[in-house]
Amino acid sequence: MGLHRHGRASLRLALAAALGFASTGAASPATTSSSGPASPSGAVAAASGPVQAPAPAAAVPFHTADLAAFARIRRAQEDAWARGDGRAYAAPYAPDADLINILGENLHGRQGIAVALQRYFQGALRHTRVLVNQERVRFVSPAMAVIIRQGCVLYGAEKACRPDTLSINTSVAVKQAGRWQITSFQNTLVSPAARERFPAKPPPSG
Repeated sequence: MGLHRHGRASLRLALAAALGFASTGAASPATTSSSGPASPSGAVAAASGPVQAPAPAAAVPFHTADLAAFARIRRAQEDAWARGDGRAYAAPYAPDADLINILGENLHGRQGIAVALQRYFQGALRHTRVLVNQERVRFVSPAMAVIIRQGCVLYGAEKACRPDTLSINTSVAVKQAGRWQITSFQNTLVSPAARERFPAKPPPSG
């Protein structure tokens, strides 16, 4: 969450899915606020008065304390990853969380994630680290946030991501009883071959 052989790459890249909240270094999240709850559908003014448009929804405030909580989770997970401790790494996930890696493997539940990660830490991801290059946090509501990160797994003495290990992942975090947990995670490999096959701009016509 090196890849010099296709067979070994599939196994190792599958483990990059564990990038959940793991990061190396202090990323500076760019936070975008979203609108609050909308007015009930079909709500109108009293019959004796004119129908009025609903007031603009208040913006969700910038949550400094919540971002600090995310940073603590990242630090705990990066330490757990470096130690090869699957149980500690999976601790921030909700009991019924889902983790989907770049190969489409669905690890379900905190316990399932912990068991799978421990197996990987003892194999293909032994003595690896994680690196996050970019991060963006968007609060959907005061109790839900979407975190999008770009990063990779570092092998050996590597200090930067290689094109064949770079991925983008999305985490959905929810706050319950004042505590943030990851309820869903999905990771996608940034494939140079795919970019060539599906360019951002359509080919010129004619």
